[in-house]
Amino acid sequence: MLKTVEFTEAEVAEPADFDAISQYSREGGEAIVGGAIAYAHHWAGYSIAQSSAVEVTLNPGYLFVDEKVYGNDVAIVVNLQVYLPLVTGDGRYVALLLRGTETTENESREIETDADTGDTVIQTVPKTTIRSVEVVIQQGLSSPTPVKPTVASTECCVAYVELSTTGIVAVEMDQSSRVKTLSEVEGRLTVVENEMDAAVARVSSIETDISNIASRLNDIPNPVVVRQMQRDLAQIRREIAMPDEARAYWYDNGLLTDEWDTANASWLARIREGVRFAWASQRDMQMALLDASSSAIRASGTLILPAWEEVVRLEVEGDGGSKNISQLTHTVTTAIQKTLSRTVTEYGATTTKCENATGWSFLGNLSVGETFTKSGETFVITGITGSRSGHKSYSFQNITIRTVEENYWDYVTEEMGVNGSIYGQTWLCAQPMVLTGLDLSFTRVGSDGEVHLFICECDSSGQPQLGSVIASTTLTAAQIATGWVKFDLTPTLLESGTRYAWFTVTTGNHALETVTGNKYAQGSLFYCTDGVWAQGDPETDFAMRLYGAKFSATRTVVEMQSATLENGMTDIRILHAGWAPGGTSLTWEIMPADNDDWLPVTIDTAIDTAWLAGLPALTRLRAVFAGTTDLQPAIVMDANARVMTFRPRGDLQAVSVQHDFGVSTTSIQLDTVIDQWDGAKHTAAPKLVVGSTVYTPAATIVTPDLIDEKKRLISATFTVPSTTSARARFDMATTEVTDLPFIDNIAMYAL
Repeated sequence: MLKTVEFTEAEVAEPADFDAISQYSREGGEAIVGGAIAYAHHWAGYSIAQSSAVEVTLNPGYLFVDEKVYGNDVAIVVNLQVYLPLVTGDGRYVALLLRGTETTENESREIETDADTGDTVIQTVPKTTIRSVEVVIQQGLSSPTPVKPTVASTECCVAYVELSTTGIVAVEMDQSSRVKTLSEVEGRLTVVENEMDAAVARVSSIETDISNIASRLNDIPNPVVVRQMQRDLAQIRREIAMPDEARAYWYDNGLLTDEWDTANASWLARIREGVRFAWASQRDMQMALLDASSSAIRASGTLILPAWEEVVRLEVEGDGGSKNISQLTHTVTTAIQKTLSRTVTEYGATTTKCENATGWSFLGNLSVGETFTKSGETFVITGITGSRSGHKSYSFQNITIRTVEENYWDYVTEEMGVNGSIYGQTWLCAQPMVLTGLDLSFTRVGSDGEVHLFICECDSSGQPQLGSVIASTTLTAAQIATGWVKFDLTPTLLESGTRYAWFTVTTGNHALETVTGNKYAQGSLFYCTDGVWAQGDPETDFAMRLYGAKFSATRTVVEMQSATLENGMTDIRILHAGWAPGGTSLTWEIMPADNDDWLPVTIDTAIDTAWLAGLPALTRLRAVFAGTTDLQPAIVMDANARVMTFRPRGDLQAVSVQHDFGVSTTSIQLDTVIDQWDGAKHTAAPKLVVGSTVYTPAATIVTPDLIDEKKRLISATFTVPSTTSARARFDMATTEVTDLPFIDNIAMYAL
């Protein structure tokens, strides 16, 4: 304390003298707390106990707020009942905040009213000023995964309490807001001093190591070797999908556009399994039949098949039994109908194989090159060379074929909400077939209530998958009569060794004929009460007849309308839905103008001289269906069946996105691998963009590939003002648009 109050023996003390004693004492304590401790909004000495399911008790402690100290000498009980979450399964954190408050307590005292007589009266007067602590609750959000509330820096949190709907789950003291004692600080400082001693010893050792390194500078590997390692690391980094951050190197194999600035004003290229020349002209037309009335084909809506007639493939006769198919509680069912998967065939003088396609292995199901969007639908063609995830891609010189192994896929689906009881029958498809219809035997027909019929797939356990519908149709009550009733279906491919199911959804008072004794052992009658799980009946089957297509020929040729492009084409791309099951084939053939023979666009002809090298403006196109009398390929001739023709530009300019090196450099190396290179026809100019300035290389080295004579590695070194980022730019040109090089991959290093 800096001040004291002195009294003499005969002195008459004033009330202010006694007030000063307390005031001087408090000021002395505040000087010590504010000058030597100076904690802002911290607590000391508190401990918390859970006194009941919804109550916690704070034992006496202190709150430090700058130079002031608040405290409570009795325990504080906090009831958290009103903060419990209301939803079962939810939790909530609350923060117990301490706030200082200053109050004055009054006491009764005798007050002299007459100095002569000494008379007194009892009065209540201020007697004690107390700095105490009160508890404030800050609650967090109620959630199945609760998060602690954010406490402002001007508040002191003594603890976080986790709550559930039943009460307190846990109490966690907030140690970050606790006042640290001198003993704790001393202990931590001792640890730091020991670490400093160790650091000094290490620095001395490092100085020695640096001296040794300086003497071995001549042993540093050749920079070319280092760049090779950087290139490999950059490629590995993309393949293992390491997080993006600043690196002194950059690599891209030209599979996606995410590393290229396609919105740049200088951009004049396209990304398709390599960085390639942009199209100078292209045409997108709907695929159409040259003779839609040909007797060689049969159309079912937009599905085109070789001519066929209908035959019974499977028959289960009834024995007079009957089952009501609307007796269950009606269920609202959402049947999800899949669509036929797509196939893309590309052929042309500039359709060249790119070895960087193996880079797709780390991209999962992202699109291979371009994504096709037609009539509001987006079709993604996925896969890598070989087979993976049901997708297949073949790439050869002059031809690329991308197919999907699944006949029906989930990329494009149609949801159909229906209401009624669900009954059905599963069966095993022993041989592949094209399903065209289904007969059901009705024993009773109600006066109303249409019958929805669905064909769906079954899972590996034989459970029907109501969300995997592949065909459907509906008959009204007026179209149904007792006896066999035919449900005509769009021809649907069924694979051998696979279980399928048909099921009806209706509200009508209809009944179907059954057969007892499990006469048909390869399937089961089932019914469903919730639209999800099906209950089978091991003793009863529904009577049914399955109809399939019997084709009139094993080979059918269907000519399409010709593909055209003003001023000539170099490439054709054919996109359509359909199927081509094992044992069948769908081959496209072309006949450019001024030719007399048809060329099949297959892998076998991919090494032939490209027929489109002469830039024909018109090319005849036809499809050859080959199969058996029981199985044939199919094409969907809808608005999304397209024939696209292209002719490329003779110049290319590709600009990458800006890459952050993370270091400052004045020397940058650009390594570009070019495929299909012909020095007599092609020119290449690597460049670098820093800010808005385009730099040409100080030195360029062209290295032939030791394995592929059509490949070149172009290494360019740039000297630029000090920078931490740059863009790669690459310019190419050709004298013949039917002979184009492309960028297989590119890398950039800060030296």
